[in-house]
Amino acid sequence: MKNMVFNGFILNYHESMNVYVNDETKRVIFVSKDNDEIHGILELDQDNKVKIYPRWNVSFSVENKEVVIDVNFVQE
Repeated sequence: MKNMVFNGFILNYHESMNVYVNDETKRVIFVSKDNDEIHGILELDQDNKVKIYPRWNVSFSVENKEVVIDVNFVQE
């Protein structure tokens, strides 16, 4: 797993993903390693409540301020 900190949240994500951050909109976008498929979006609203928009092949697990983003299937 790779990891990063975003607005106080620890994000642990699968190594097959690329991550793009937009600090202005408080969004983190998780895409495939070839940048051709969005796996999911994590967004913080004005009250720092978490909103998650996953695809079918990605799971988000949240515990306190730690989020794990994993894939259910990895193509080789």
